[in-house]
Amino acid sequence: MSTHLIKSLQQHIGKECPALPKHNPIQKIKNTQAQHSLSRKERLKSPQNSYKVDAPIAKHVALFDDVMTTGSTVENCAKLLLKAGAERVDVWVIARTPDKEH
Repeated sequence: MSTHLIKSLQQHIGKECPALPKHNPIQKIKNTQAQHSLSRKERLKSPQNSYKVDAPIAKHVALFDDVMTTGSTVENCAKLLLKAGAERVDVWVIARTPDKEH
C-alpha cells in the first residue's frame, strides 16, 4: 500500500492509527508473478518464503493492504511479524475480491 494512502488514513483516523515506521520492516526477497494472474491454489502458495522482516518492529503492528484476494500474503506477513516479536498484528484492508466459487 502506498505511503501516501497510509498517511491520508492516519490523518482521517487520528490517534487511533498506529505510527508509520520510517522503514518498512517487511521486505520482499523473492520476485513472484502478479497475484491477480494466478489461480487461487497458486496464490495460496506464492507468498511463502517471499518476505522477510529485516528491522525492529513494534509490539503492536498494523498491516495495510489495498486489495486482499486469498489473504495468503497478509497471513504470511502476520506470521513473520509475530515470529519477529510482535505481540499483536492487525490487518487493515481497503477492498476484498470476491471468491469466484461463490
